[in-house]
Amino acid sequence: MNYYERIQKAIDYIEASLEEEMKIEDIAKEAFMSVSNFYRMFFAITGYQTKEYIRCRRISCAARDLKQGKEKIIEVAVKYAYNSVDAFSRSFKSITGFLPSKYTDSIKNYVFERVDVMDKYFEVQDSEVAEQYPDIKVLKEMKAMRVAYYCYYGKNPEDGAFSVMQDWVKKNNIDINNGNYRIFGYNAPDTDASGEEYGYEVCITIPEDLVVEDEKVKTKELSGGLYAVTAIKRGECLGEAIIKGWQRFQKWLEGSKYVYGEAQWLEEHLGFTQDMEHIGGVDLYMPILLRSDLKAEETEELLSPLTCVSYTVKGKNAENKARKYLFDWAKNNGIEFQKAETRLFAFYNFEKIGTPEYFYTLYLTIPEALEIKDEKLIKETFTGGLYLKRFIKYKMNSQSWFNFIKSIEHNEKYCFGSHHFMEEYVINEPMIDGDTDIVQYMPVMRRI
Repeated sequence: MNYYERIQKAIDYIEASLEEEMKIEDIAKEAFMSVSNFYRMFFAITGYQTKEYIRCRRISCAARDLKQGKEKIIEVAVKYAYNSVDAFSRSFKSITGFLPSKYTDSIKNYVFERVDVMDKYFEVQDSEVAEQYPDIKVLKEMKAMRVAYYCYYGKNPEDGAFSVMQDWVKKNNIDINNGNYRIFGYNAPDTDASGEEYGYEVCITIPEDLVVEDEKVKTKELSGGLYAVTAIKRGECLGEAIIKGWQRFQKWLEGSKYVYGEAQWLEEHLGFTQDMEHIGGVDLYMPILLRSDLKAEETEELLSPLTCVSYTVKGKNAENKARKYLFDWAKNNGIEFQKAETRLFAFYNFEKIGTPEYFYTLYLTIPEALEIKDEKLIKETFTGGLYLKRFIKYKMNSQSWFNFIKSIEHNEKYCFGSHHFMEEYVINEPMIDGDTDIVQYMPVMRRI
């Protein structure tokens, strides 16, 4: 169960016990959490403190009973676990604004509805997919979160990142087991965890008014959105279980109505000691998007040969380095991007992103007669070929490519061609950001 399901299980227990004495320890046990973690997550998910929720639900039920007029005030008080009429009356008035004796004859109707976490937060999935993957739920929307974070690069970067954040938590006297704190981690976007050395970032949600002044720890906002969620239990090989969880997401995605979304992939670390030692499991959050929202139409084009200058960079941060170099060269040579004849393409081995083998090549169209004096640049003819193309925003680039590839695998008219995958950046100035229009060129051949 993910944390939302655990809180729902606790709410179900509370609802079944409104007329009985309840101990927080027993409620937390129903949710498979420590008391401190339960208090924190119950508030984070429902917006109410646990005891406040129980009190409001009991008073709501008591108000209903009083309006029906079948029971005396003392009977209602005892029914909902109050030790005295005075205690019940004080609690009733603080919540409804009326004493119980006055409420019956008033026009006031106090109602505090039961919270249904699963209905509030989760989408209803296709029954066949839900039956095959009962452990994967679709979270309607995760809200944006302000976080304090640190990214560590090297071997076992999770340990390095957690160590820095542990020191920061202690230095700032933050009690992570009390209050609305959540702890997330994720691989640095520009690295590949399949190698010995990579980057891992740990972040902690913080209040808007918390000022962070630290040489290492900084602040930012994690964007929200639609997510698929699954829970990983803590076992002997938590790392292997997490990898299998991500792989299971990919299989689920293929049969679902979703594609990869644009937000950050997240691992929420659950259960910590006072010294911020991780002793619990992990919830995995994969950003998703409805296929219908991708809004990517495919058209065929026979791309003619183009005279280009190309520049290639390998390794970490290759994209930014290649763009900066070629943009500077274009400026110095009077090439203007707003002209129709100026086109910018990229080709890269995306399966190697984050590894030393990764390369990123930019192709800039140039006049055929232009002489290239820069030894780092190569003048060549891009041969072109038959392509299917998609128009998309750059922020949806990786998600669209994944969906595009899957669509060709099952296409009855086309199969993959042997020429280069390409993407074209449609720009009027030397700048590329998330809202840049791009054209994805999928190399294809017609099936015989």
